[in-house]
Amino acid sequence: MSITFNLVPTTAAASQVFVEQEAVSRGNSSPVIPHKILVIGQYDSGKSPVVDTPQLVLDLDDAWTRYGRGSLLSRLLESVFKGRGSVPVYALPVADDAAGVQAAGTITVTGTATADGTLAIYIGGKRVTVAVSNGDVQNDIATAIAAAITADLDVPVTAVVNGATLNEVDVTVRWKGESGNQIKLEVNMLETDETPAGLTIAIVDLAGGATNPVLDTALGNLGDTWYTEIVCPYLDATSLAAIKTAGVARVDPGVKRPFVGLVGYTDTKANLISKLGSLNTEWITIVPVHGSSIPGFEIAAATAGIFAKVQEATPGRPVKNQTIPGVLAGSGNILTYTDRDTIVKAGGSHTYNQEDGSVTIGDLVTTRTQTDAGADTDDWRFTIIIPNLQFKIYALENTFLASPFDKAVVLADGGGVGPTYAVRPSTVKAYAISLVNDWVERGLSTSRKTIVDGIVSEIDASNPGRINLLIPDVPSAGLRILAAKLEWAFLV
Repeated sequence: MSITFNLVPTTAAASQVFVEQEAVSRGNSSPVIPHKILVIGQYDSGKSPVVDTPQLVLDLDDAWTRYGRGSLLSRLLESVFKGRGSVPVYALPVADDAAGVQAAGTITVTGTATADGTLAIYIGGKRVTVAVSNGDVQNDIATAIAAAITADLDVPVTAVVNGATLNEVDVTVRWKGESGNQIKLEVNMLETDETPAGLTIAIVDLAGGATNPVLDTALGNLGDTWYTEIVCPYLDATSLAAIKTAGVARVDPGVKRPFVGLVGYTDTKANLISKLGSLNTEWITIVPVHGSSIPGFEIAAATAGIFAKVQEATPGRPVKNQTIPGVLAGSGNILTYTDRDTIVKAGGSHTYNQEDGSVTIGDLVTTRTQTDAGADTDDWRFTIIIPNLQFKIYALENTFLASPFDKAVVLADGGGVGPTYAVRPSTVKAYAISLVNDWVERGLSTSRKTIVDGIVSEIDASNPGRINLLIPDVPSAGLRILAAKLEWAFLV
């Protein structure tokens, strides 16, 4: 090997020690992908963000300023911020559909209070309290409920007293669309909650929301930026189909920006399995907390925050047993192993209720259960494969966009020394081996010898300016099952 100096004079004769330094890229480790969370959602009608265009959101105050307190976007961003650490968060504002309908419900008060007390109303799991005094009549209490809801700027609904009945509070979601139906109206969720004596509270839950925004334009505007996690607050078939289409477009070899699409769910196990049957895509992971009071869209956002934080710190590590910030346990979320196994095989994730009322992540699973040809497959079953591949795609792209590949000429192996800016198939292979070594050290790949032995780098037969590289990667798998056998016998 000859050493080429750029600054040391080749004609020097007198005694001297020359030390020349030059920064070079050795390709010894992978460029680490920076995670970015993208949150889709609607904004308050009084705000005017640039719609269908991603925008960095600095903090919750910034979200309130841009999208309005209590808006869908602000509720989602608050949930993401709880667990995302330092991962940047982007909003993708979408407008209400012109044909959209707001979900609505009612709270009806009957009777006269015969004792002092506190009425506890819950809106999407958020507690709103109303002080009640002995002798308060139903109409006055309804007025107080409407005032208390209005005073809480972060609840996702508005409230007014029904002018015809006077003891009924009409509650309406702030935005249009089916997603509003995910918000639950409840009373007395805590064991210490109790309706003041003499009163009856009747709830008609939020319903009737229809026609979510069309996402095609917004998802088509993601450009060349890596959005590693995308939060979709919508459960309708059209919205989920748009996420699936975007996933296919983003994984294209010319784009190279695959994402983890996260959706939340609170309905029953049976309904989840039914819904999973129509999806079949690696770009959607549904995170269920069956029976939770927290809206599914906030579950998705909170999960995205903690998921991205773990991947930023330890790429490719399974996100299990992590508490989902701000999410409450669900009455239908007590599952047997058979239940969980059935859900996973159907393409669903599962979570665990904890004794303190919190929820932790179990297995995160994509909805892909079949190939495009209809054959059963588990190649994309677990969501963790996506950040594993994100890391490697990012590393490959950035390694081969940098020096010495950015301004090179292609020479065949064994064809002489050539200039310093020459690149050969062996050069490409050496950098690929360095990347594989790093992936194995990070736990992203296994069976190093098998991978390295199978690497192929060659000049394209029909294009002398193209080098083709094959890396037969063996991705690592997250530990999910440990089977132990205990054999025992009495000694005789």
